Amino acid sequence: MLEKRRNSPDQSVDEVFQAYGNMLYRIAFVMMKIAFDAEDVVQDTLIKYMEQAEKGKAFETEGQRKAWLIRVDINLCKNRLRFYKNHPKIGIEQLSWYYEEEEDIRLMDSLMLLPFQYREVLLLHYVEGYQGKEIARMLKLTESAVRKRLERGRRKLRGILEGAD
Repeated sequence: MLEKRRNSPDQSVDEVFQAYGNMLYRIAFVMMKIAFDAEDVVQDTLIKYMEQAEKGKAFETEGQRKAWLIRVDINLCKNRLRFYKNHPKIGIEQLSWYYEEEEDIRLMDSLMLLPFQYREVLLLHYVEGYQGKEIARMLKLTESAVRKRLERGRRKLRGILEGAD
């Protein structure tokens, strides 16, 4: 018979992880099929557990705790899989399939070499067609910061393209 025991301060997240971490990881890995995603799901599950503990929520038995952890783990996997289905991403290698002109492929390859802060504003401005004010609002930056990133990004992109010739 499972021992009846309430949450207590001595039942830390570390102890829960030691007891159930491998099981949670196996479940997440089978569902997600990618180690990094499975690790993220386990971490998110433990965060949810910490939030429950902070609220003072207690489990009557270890069986209830285990069932709750499994249910949260599975639900987080489903949520992540649903997100991936609704927001498919394209790998950098596949991006070139969408461009017919060699010049476009070279430009996109060069753009991917830029640091993220320049790449994101250049993509939003030139590819998606947003204006500086809109980009500033989206990225929570000042308009002058957006203009400066656009300027520096164009300069770095030009250097990369000129170096490739």
